[in-house]
Amino acid sequence: MNKNTAMALAAIVLFGGMLAVNTLANVLPLNGLSTKQVSDLYPSLFTPAGVTFSIWSVIYLLLFGFVILAWARRHHNFIRNLMPWFMVTCVLNMCWILAWHFLLPAVSVMIMLLLLFSLMRIFMIVDSHPPADRKERVFVYLPFTLYFGWISVATIANISAFLVHLKWQGGFLSPEQWTVVMMCVAAGLSAVMAVRFRAWAFVMVVMWALVGIYLRWDGTVYANIPRTAIALLMALTAIFFFSLRTPSSGEIVDVHKGS
Repeated sequence: MNKNTAMALAAIVLFGGMLAVNTLANVLPLNGLSTKQVSDLYPSLFTPAGVTFSIWSVIYLLLFGFVILAWARRHHNFIRNLMPWFMVTCVLNMCWILAWHFLLPAVSVMIMLLLLFSLMRIFMIVDSHPPADRKERVFVYLPFTLYFGWISVATIANISAFLVHLKWQGGFLSPEQWTVVMMCVAAGLSAVMAVRFRAWAFVMVVMWALVGIYLRWDGTVYANIPRTAIALLMALTAIFFFSLRTPSSGEIVDVHKGS
């Protein structure tokens, strides 16, 4: 068995392990708590409505497609460059679940930051390699951009939950004001990703998170949160359509076309 085949097999095993750990975390559940029950222990205003987390199903389905494509193209240099980082993300994903369920919020933040860094590295590799065909666009560029975007939002939520665990009161700002600030940070990051990289999928993820935050706090005493969510959604919608009009590294290019 050559190195490329061994790496591809390892990626399949780790991806399967990641799915198993995430499933068992709620089926068993791990440490007697579901993922949502742990989240409820750290009531952060930045955490969106539960329906928002359904995006994981989309991400995992697209990553499954990536694993299949990676096996078929395991000898390609592009795939070989991605595989080590992808395997790292699988391991970190599993480690985060364990840290989260066993009530280690500080450890979970450190793991989340490492996961964010790993996905950033993957995104940079993908962004520098125009897709050779539609399969690479759908099963390489799309899943990792969505994954990177969602973990960017999740990192903010994880840090916010950790601060709740520390019983931090927000200093000169109220929890509601801090939530508005964090929403603006997430939206600002997605705007940069849209303008700099034309990463429309990243923008979609942040918009989805803002919808979840709106749904959770609409009609409550935290009126500024849903109002901010609406304003940011309007701004990001404009940026989203702008990013769609401009070609990016996520667009298919004819690699055989002459200059």
